[in-house]
Amino acid sequence: MLVGAVAAVAGAAVARRARAARAAEPAWFAVTVLADPAELAGPGRPDVLARLAERHEVRVTPAPGGRGSEIAVRAADGQARQQVRALKQLLETGEVLVVKGQPEGHRTVLGRTGLPAFRRLTREGLR
Repeated sequence: MLVGAVAAVAGAAVARRARAARAAEPAWFAVTVLADPAELAGPGRPDVLARLAERHEVRVTPAPGGRGSEIAVRAADGQARQQVRALKQLLETGEVLVVKGQPEGHRTVLGRTGLPAFRRLTREGLR
């Protein structure tokens, strides 16, 4: 009975360490881009992708169903996700959309009356 208890405790400790090791390694973040994989590999690849590959592990593979390329980045920070999204926009549209500095505009009477309720809903969520 004592041997069984010791084995159970040791098994739980091993499982806990394995979960901690899996959580510590960064996950892959992938996007599908409408571009040929050959365009994104080698010396002719875009500068943004080359700079991203200098700091992170990058994998470019053909997307399922012949839908272009899949760019996957293994990174631990959120900035790499933003860079991959910007890269996708740049490759597909030729520009990166930015939301910074856009004014809210003038509120109408109806908009001003609904603002407190909107703020409460976004803070608390729907119930």
